[in-house]
Parts: sequence; C-alpha cells; structure tokens
Amino acid sequence: MWWLYELLILIGLLVYIPRAIWRRRLPHRGWSMRLGRYPRSVVESLRGRRSLWVHAVSVGEVLAVQPLLHRLAQAYPENQLVLSTITPGGFAIASTQLATLVTPVYFPLDLRPCVRRALDTFQPRILLLMESELWPAVIHATSSRHMPIVVMNGRISSRAFKRYHLMQPWLGRLLKRVDLFLMQSQMDVDRILQLGAPTDRVKVVGSLKWDASIGSRPSAEAIQATAAQVGLGAYDRVLVAGSTHRGEEAEVLRAFLALRGSYETLRLMLAPRHLERVAEVESLVRQAGLKAVRLSHGANAGRWEVGIVDTYGRLPYYYGLATIVFIGGSLIPHGGQNPLEATSLGKPVVFGSSMENFQSIAHQLLAHHAARQLTSGEEATALFNELLANPTETQAMGRRAQEVTERFQGATQRTLDALKPLLNQQRASP
Repeated sequence: MWWLYELLILIGLLVYIPRAIWRRRLPHRGWSMRLGRYPRSVVESLRGRRSLWVHAVSVGEVLAVQPLLHRLAQAYPENQLVLSTITPGGFAIASTQLATLVTPVYFPLDLRPCVRRALDTFQPRILLLMESELWPAVIHATSSRHMPIVVMNGRISSRAFKRYHLMQPWLGRLLKRVDLFLMQSQMDVDRILQLGAPTDRVKVVGSLKWDASIGSRPSAEAIQATAAQVGLGAYDRVLVAGSTHRGEEAEVLRAFLALRGSYETLRLMLAPRHLERVAEVESLVRQAGLKAVRLSHGANAGRWEVGIVDTYGRLPYYYGLATIVFIGGSLIPHGGQNPLEATSLGKPVVFGSSMENFQSIAHQLLAHHAARQLTSGEEATALFNELLANPTETQAMGRRAQEVTERFQGATQRTLDALKPLLNQQRASP
C-alpha cells in the first residue's frame, strides 16, 4: 500500500511543481526542508533538547495556535517548540512574530525518507497536528517511534468527509494510531468517529481561533497609527476584503464601482490570500479604471481609491480601519477564511455561501445576527449599500459580533488541560 501512496504523492508533485512555479509559489527557500534536510540553525536550536512538534499548515493555523504555544512554552520550558508550516505565508509569520518562541521549519513531504530525516532532527516527545492535517507517513512513522500524536482544533468539513469516506477502511486504521482528537464541534466529533477514530480518544474543546482572535487584536493606538500610515482621513469609509481568492476581487470591485457615486469617501482595501497574486490584483484594479496602491507604500502613495495589502501579518490592523469587512474564500467553493480577526474588533462581516472550513463559527455569527451572508457575488452591491446606508444598525451588528467572539473563549485552556496527561507522561519518560 505504501508504494502506491508514495507513487501518488510523486505524481501529485510532478503536477504541482510546474503550476507552483508559474504562480510564483516556487522556488522558495524552504524546499530543502520539505525534503527533510534542515539547516544548521535548526539543528543547533535543538541540540541537546527534545522538542514539542506542532504542525500548522498556513497563516490561519499559525495565528490560531499562538496562544497555546505561549502556554506550552511556559509549562514545558525544557522542550523546544518546533513549529512546522507548509506555505511561505505561514513560515513568514512563524519566523517573524514567533521567532523567539519557536524553531520555525517547513513540514516534510509525506514520503518516508523525508519524514524519517525530520523525526531524527526534531526528536519530538509529541506531535501536535492542527485541524485536518492527517498525513499518513508522518502519523505512521511517529507512532512507530512510540511518540504520542494529537489532532488539535480538529475539524472535518463536509467536502473532506465525503473524500475520506472513499478510503474509510484504510483511514480508520490510520486514525487508531492517533492518541487524542480535540475537535472544534460535536459535528466534527461525529464525523471523525464515523471515519474510525476510537470513541475514548475524541473530545470537544471548541475552536482555538476564538481565543487567538482576541489575543491578536491590535490596540486602538496601533490602528490610529495605521490610518495615518496609509493616508486615511477621519471621514473615510473603508470596505476591506480580506483573504480573497481568484474570482472574488472582481466581484468586490464591481460592487465598489457601483457604490462610489453614492459614497464619495468610500475606499476599498483588497487583501489577497496569497501575496504572489498582488500584481494580478493590481492589474484587475487598473482594468476597472481605478487607482491601485500597495499599502506598504503608505501615505507616500497619495490619495488612493483601492489599497492592496502586500505584507503578511498586517490584516488585523486594516480590519481595525474597516466600516465593513468581506471575508474571502467564501464566494468560490473554497470553504471560507477566518472571520474572527474582524469580529474581535467589533466589525460587521459579510461572507459568501462557502464557509465549510468555519461552519461552526459562521453558524454562531449568523444565529446571533452578527454577520450577513451572500448567496452569490451579484448580491454584494445591494448588501454593501444596505450596510453603508444604515450605520447605526451596521455598528450594532459589529458590537454583536464582538460579543459573540468574546463569549466563546476558552478553547486554549481546554486544549492544554486535555494535553497535560500525555505531555506529563512524556516528561516522565527518559
């Protein structure tokens, strides 16, 4: 079975690499790490110490796990935290915002030689996988070395559930190698149990993203400084489209063009999910007849109509300036992006119909009238106009969003409490 799995991985790489090069996602400096070959700086940071290996695939997962990382560092200072990611954006956040807390690395390819080299380098006491990162070779090799494995902030989207069902017998055997599943919701629990996870190893703890959204909120002073940096005035109203994907910027731009005549001080910020698309988004803005600036250029760019977010880690500051926030990845069949960075700041949020990756969070926001949902991009103009024309109700929606976000705190502590028996057991082991 392994030869077939690894053959499929290699075929997938042959398909992925040319597309990634064309989209400027490759090459990047972490590719040798994906082969399990880690630089001297990583080896030196781990010399003489066992690690706690945390895997968070991308920016959203890295941000979500930050509060837990701080708690783990305080409780287990004898172990070095290794934080692995797959995307350049996730690695950039880990290398900057968390540089003093973790050893940032790229996750190895799920091929047995790559995984063995990574395990030999990290020498982990435990492997903590965020969300739905069920990599067979990594799980099998870690389990074979008698190291506990935990899925944290676990979720199984409806689309993933259907795919997993096709390989349920094999997946069920794999899941039995995982020591603990800490899931976001009861629905996620039900799905992982149906796929074969042992009943006594599955718990609901909630989503770490509720906690992380509060911890990452910029201060009012930082938000004011950001407004000055990008040249926003006191009367400007701002529509921020965060973590957008190809196809969504065009819909938001169409709505913005329709609204400009009614709202002269309205400005738009576009934050593409993948920064290699910044030039592409700039081209879209110019084709629409609008002036585009990269927000890293700040107020020096002069009066602008559309600002493009072109740096990692700044989106919460731009959310703080927003009148309305649109959450990307939701107008296309992607599953949505995290709305909580915006709601934690008391901002009214709008998202499309594809929010499977944040299904529980989206449900709570909608149930408390703290968000609005589009069924298609064609509805965007009317809904944005309704929110802009009724500022009192729009601000009330933002306050409800913040209240809901603060009400669902506590997953970090529940996760740490659930991990302690395994971590303390490993601490006692030689």
